[in-house]
Amino acid sequence: MNETSKIQLLGLWITKARVFTLNLIFVVIALVVILTILGSIIGGSKLADPEGKTLVFKPKGPIVEQISGIGSNPLDFILSGPPSPQVNVRDVLFTLRSVKDDQRIKNVVLQLDSISGTGQTVLYDVGQALKEIRDSGKKIIAVSDYFDESSYYLASFANEVIIHPDGGVNIDGYSRIRTYYKSFIDKLDVSVNLFRVGKYKSAMEPYIRDDMSEAAKEASRAYMDVLWSSWKKVVSENRGLKPVTIQNYADQIDAFTIKESGSRAKAAKAAGLVDKFLNRTDLRKYLVDIAGEDKEKKSFLQISTSEYFKVLKQEEETNKSKNKIAIIVASGSIVDGRQPAGMIGGDSTAEIIRKAHEDELVKALVLRVDSGGGSAFASEVIREELALAKKKGIKVIASMSNVAASGGYWISASADEIWASHDTITGSIGIFGFLPTFEKTLEKIGINTDGVSTTKVGGGINPTQKINPILARALQAQIEHGYERFIQLVADSRGMSIEEVDLIAQGRVWAGETAMNLGLVDNLGNLEDAIKRASELAELDSNDFTTFYPTLPSGWRDQLLDQFFSKIMIFFFKDTPKNAVLKQSYKVLGDINSLNDPKGIYLKCLDCPLY
Repeated sequence: MNETSKIQLLGLWITKARVFTLNLIFVVIALVVILTILGSIIGGSKLADPEGKTLVFKPKGPIVEQISGIGSNPLDFILSGPPSPQVNVRDVLFTLRSVKDDQRIKNVVLQLDSISGTGQTVLYDVGQALKEIRDSGKKIIAVSDYFDESSYYLASFANEVIIHPDGGVNIDGYSRIRTYYKSFIDKLDVSVNLFRVGKYKSAMEPYIRDDMSEAAKEASRAYMDVLWSSWKKVVSENRGLKPVTIQNYADQIDAFTIKESGSRAKAAKAAGLVDKFLNRTDLRKYLVDIAGEDKEKKSFLQISTSEYFKVLKQEEETNKSKNKIAIIVASGSIVDGRQPAGMIGGDSTAEIIRKAHEDELVKALVLRVDSGGGSAFASEVIREELALAKKKGIKVIASMSNVAASGGYWISASADEIWASHDTITGSIGIFGFLPTFEKTLEKIGINTDGVSTTKVGGGINPTQKINPILARALQAQIEHGYERFIQLVADSRGMSIEEVDLIAQGRVWAGETAMNLGLVDNLGNLEDAIKRASELAELDSNDFTTFYPTLPSGWRDQLLDQFFSKIMIFFFKDTPKNAVLKQSYKVLGDINSLNDPKGIYLKCLDCPLY
């Protein structure tokens, strides 16, 4: 066989292998979709009976305003691992609020080992729902091996808090610890071109410093102190403690632990944070004594929140009202273009808003914001669509969740009214431009650029070249104009002077109650309060409207990706150890990748999230 024949044969085998692989992938995807559909049909045929049961609330992952979709980039999944489970807060609140008056449900057990990363505003809303259950006379028991701030906050609403004898309560308070890359960037010889306005606009400090600036520390301490005080107040009232007791427990955990011979469980009990500790066997017996025994499952009589939710949705009567209030969830980073759920796309979110205000039955719109901002261009695209809704006579209320800062505040500013939680992080009225260039990095490895141009700015902004001083001055002027426009927008929307806004702007972050006192927010309240106010402004009776969440339909491609990567890939990756360094590196790259504003200008608060 000559060389040509060998090459042809190899090519044939490669083609057949490629076709076989593609067919295999198609079959796998098809099977996943078919099995999912069949599972939903079979699984949905018989609902659990809640009669005489104890509801088990066992959230896995953070409780969020909107569950994130996988989107169209499988590389995200492969590099960062399977998506963490998430729980939708509106489903949680609907379920828990139904328990209060449902005589079929006898008690509630909170299993809080798997909850993580939930914002304090969401925790507060869930906590209030638990308080209503407790006040109705039903018993709530919270159990966990280890409690952290999120899980213990919810546990404090229980009648009884139980931990494992080898467990404990870890209360670290709030902190803002960031990773700084300046020295690393210097070693790579990357040129960081940063343009900003605002004394407290520290979003990109990690790329130009090796430590936190005093201005950033001042701003962070201000809102963290408010949130921490709020956390301690709620927990101490629930547990019948003094806030100073909780502070001392956090600050002197060594003394508490040593006093109890190294037992964190006994230390937590001595501080009044837990009521008892039980191992797995004793806990099961204890719950059987309270809730009754399920002999078939050899456990206590129980129903999960997901099962109970299905029962409630089936029993829910359809509201015949023709009037609607649309609730637009704007959760995640604000990014240009179309984005999946869990991110705010300038085009996709604007399209959802347009879909709502083009519905003649929509009389009011509530924008539920949980975002630290992002692209300035995308933020304005969204705000313009909201302004168009107002122009049509539709009442617009902005309801702030955990975070509504920078671009999150920009899209909220023009609303008829702004509502925030006491623990909302908002403000960050400032703007910056970020344009890294790699000319020195390339030169180090022997790559150079050169050429000619008909103007002094030929080539424009090129990451392989040092930024032209003329363009740099133009960009700085553009940033300053953007800041002036931001404070003018706030001044016009809030009935304030530019000077008044500038004093509380400069990129400074504020907690919800402080923001209200400063005039940035109209009222304090949750989403339900905002919906009620929207109905009042639209002159709708309480029984004369229904709420709905408009969304964009997912294409077949996105659906297949979601099914494939959430089912099959999780199976392959579930036992794979996670590389913390790789994940952190990819997160940094992802943060930079999300900075996709077409002009490189951002309304973003990277200091805001505390969860």
